Amino acid sequence: MSGYGYGYSRPARRRHPLRITIIVVVVLAALLVGADFAARAFAENKAASEIQQQGFPKKPNVDIEGFPFLTQVAAHKFQDIQISSSNITEGPLDIQSINASLKDVHINGAFSGGTIGTLYGTASITFTALSNAMTSEAGPLGQLANDGLTLSAAGPDEVKASLNVVVFSGTAVWRVTRTDGNDINIQLVSTGGLPASVLSPISDITLRLPSLPLGLKIQSISVTPSGLVGVLTGQNVSFGS
Repeated sequence: MSGYGYGYSRPARRRHPLRITIIVVVVLAALLVGADFAARAFAENKAASEIQQQGFPKKPNVDIEGFPFLTQVAAHKFQDIQISSSNITEGPLDIQSINASLKDVHINGAFSGGTIGTLYGTASITFTALSNAMTSEAGPLGQLANDGLTLSAAGPDEVKASLNVVVFSGTAVWRVTRTDGNDINIQLVSTGGLPASVLSPISDITLRLPSLPLGLKIQSISVTPSGLVGVLTGQNVSFGS
């Protein structure tokens, strides 16, 4: 006869408390990690929307680095926040890209503002965008030169152009400097083969960049082989309220 004899019962199945504990811990850890990532995504989206509402032309990308996120929220301190955006259009001058790294960011108790310990970023502007902005400011000359103004680097703070305007053709060099805030001044410094009167409308113009995230300001601007690069730097920069 198979089975258990009369008077005997099937032995109880062994439980494995350690295995159950491990499973529970793994499940809880997965839930906490999921909650952490969800909270991070919500905060990044909220921060990006706030930056846009404060005057930035479009919603940027915001990445809050470091894990776990929720402990940083509890401490009101974020070690590393990355902000980026591309193809920013507002006013005459388009920005190809903006990238900023914010370190040691302290947030106030109301989460309405704070202080950035250190920051570094760049704003890139192509020669094509600069050329378009210059011709848009040039009035009638701009219509004539729209297809003939080709800019390139002439030094760390100068751009040069070959210009064809109906019966005139020649070269010109402008010096590029940062003025107050985020304004860029373009000043004619030399010409070759062109009457001064032809370039008069674009001999000294000021172009304003779109508002930057968190009220950041360009500290310096330089001319590179691919275009203009504005540098954003700062320490103990306040933002919000």
